[in-house]
Amino acid sequence: MKNIWNLLLNITLVIFFAGCNTEEFLTEANPNNLNADSFWKNTADVDAGLLATYGALQFQGVMGATATTQLPVRSDTGRPNNWNATARSLQTLAFNDNTEVVKTMWDDCYEGVYRANQVLEHLDAVSNADKRLEIEAQAHFLRGLFNYFLFQSYNKGSIILHTVTPKTVEDFNKSLAPRELVFDSILKDFEFAADNLPEVWPISDQGRATWGAATAMLGKLWINEKEYAKALPYFKSIVERPDLYSLAPDISWNFDEDHEWNPESIFEIAFDSSLKGGNTGGADDGSDRSEGTNRNYILGTTQSGGYRVIMPSYWITMLYKEDPMDMTDPRYEADDVYTLRTSASIAIADDTGTTLYQRPSDEGGGYNNKEASYVKKSQNWQLEREPLITGNSGINERLIRLADIYLLYAETLLMTGGSYTEALDLINLIRDRAGAMDLVESDYTAATLMEHIMWVERPLELMFEGHDTRWEDLRRWGKTREQYERLSLMKFTLEGKNIRWYEPADKDTDSEIVQEFIEAAEIYNPELHDYFPIPVTEQLTNPNFGD
Repeated sequence: MKNIWNLLLNITLVIFFAGCNTEEFLTEANPNNLNADSFWKNTADVDAGLLATYGALQFQGVMGATATTQLPVRSDTGRPNNWNATARSLQTLAFNDNTEVVKTMWDDCYEGVYRANQVLEHLDAVSNADKRLEIEAQAHFLRGLFNYFLFQSYNKGSIILHTVTPKTVEDFNKSLAPRELVFDSILKDFEFAADNLPEVWPISDQGRATWGAATAMLGKLWINEKEYAKALPYFKSIVERPDLYSLAPDISWNFDEDHEWNPESIFEIAFDSSLKGGNTGGADDGSDRSEGTNRNYILGTTQSGGYRVIMPSYWITMLYKEDPMDMTDPRYEADDVYTLRTSASIAIADDTGTTLYQRPSDEGGGYNNKEASYVKKSQNWQLEREPLITGNSGINERLIRLADIYLLYAETLLMTGGSYTEALDLINLIRDRAGAMDLVESDYTAATLMEHIMWVERPLELMFEGHDTRWEDLRRWGKTREQYERLSLMKFTLEGKNIRWYEPADKDTDSEIVQEFIEAAEIYNPELHDYFPIPVTEQLTNPNFGD
C-alpha cells in the first residue's frame, strides 16, 4: 500500500511541475506574508511603526503595571503584601538574575529599542522632509528613553547597545557595551530630539514627545551622573517656560483620567480602558488588543476588586500623616484632617475628609494583614470599584511632570551654590498646591533644605510615580544604606485600622507592633544591589555575553 501511494505522489508532482515554470514557482512571494521589505513603503507605514514604538511604553516592564507597581518596593516608599514573591524579593534585596521583573524589564525595553531602530532605518520612505525630521526626532527620543531605563537599571549602565536593527543571530548576540558608550548614545538621542521636536503638538497628536520631554530627560541624565552644573540649564529652561508648563491647580489632576495632558504634564504614557478582545492583564499589541493597565487591580483594595499586592511603606504613610496642613487654605473643609496631597496620594483609615471607592476611607479597604494604607495615585478610587467589565484602567502614567522638574532644579541650585531663595520658592509653590504649610526661610540653610528635598518633599510629591524614580534619587545621593538603616530602627503601632508611631507602653497591649526594611539594612551592598544583574535569559542565550 505504501508503494502505491508513493507512485501516485510521484505522478502528481510530474504533472504539476510540467505545467508550470518551476523556478518562478519556487521564488514567488506570498502576498499575505508581511515582512520588513513589504511593509515600509510610505509615510503612513513609518508613522505606524513609530506609534508601535510608543506602544512599547505600555508594556509591563516599561510603564505597565509590573514596573510601576513593583519597583517602588525596592525604595523606601513601597512595601509588599506577604504573598507576592517578586515584590518581597525586591524589598529584602533577595532579587537575582532570574527575578521576574528583572527579566521582563530587560525584554520589554529592548523591544522598544528594536522598534525605534526600525523606524530610523526606514525614514527614506517618508517623502516630506519636515515630516521625516519630525518622525526621526521622536524615534531618537524613544530609543534614548528605552536605553535610559536600561542604563539606570542594569549592571552599572554597561548593557547591550543596539544602534541598528539586528538582522542575524550574531547581531542580536552582542557583547556588553562600556558604560561610557551607552551614556554617549543616550545623550546624542536626547540632544537630537531636543533640537528637533516641537514645543507642542496639535490636539490630534497629543501625547507625542516634545521639546520639553527631551529637555527634561537630558537634565535627568546629567543629574544622575552628579553633573549638577550640566543638568541645571535643562531644568531651568523648562521652569522658565510658564507659557508651556504650570502646576495643575489640584494635585489629583496628575493621577486621574479626566485631567490627562494637563499643563503640568511634560510626558505621559497613554492608556485606554476600552473593552477589546485582549483587554485583561495589561496592554498588548494589535488593533483589537488592550491598551489598558492592570495597575488598578495590583494596587486596589479587596473592596474595590483589587489584590492590594503592594502598598505604601509604613514610613511614607507616617510622613503623609505628618505633613502639616495650612489651615488658612480655603480649600479645606471642617472634616479634613490631612493635606490635600495626602488625601490624593494614599488612603488612610482615619482620613475623614475623603472617601475610598465611595465609602468612608476606613471601609474602602480592609486594613488587615498588617496593612496601614493603600495607593490612591492613578487609581479609580472615586468610582464604586475598579472597572469590572474591562478589567483594566485607562489612567495615563505621568512619566515627567513639572513638580518633579521644580524639585530637580531646586536640587541643582543648592548643589551648585545657586540661589537658595529660588530653590525655597519652588518648593513652596509645590507645598501651596498641596495645601501644606510653607517652609520658612529662616528655618533652613542650603544643606538642611537639601535634606528636606530628600526626605520630605520628593517622597511626598512623587511616591509611586515615574520609572524607578525614587531609587534613582537614593542612588544619586548615596543615601540608600543610611535610609535603610534609619528605617529599620523605626517601630510603628497598628491600632485597629490606624497606624501611629510606637510607644513603649504598646508592648503591653494587643496592638500590632511592626517594622520594615530590616533585611535590607542588614545585607545592602551597593555593588550588588544598586543595579539589577543582567537577566539569566540573556546570559544563557547570548554566547558573547561574557566578552
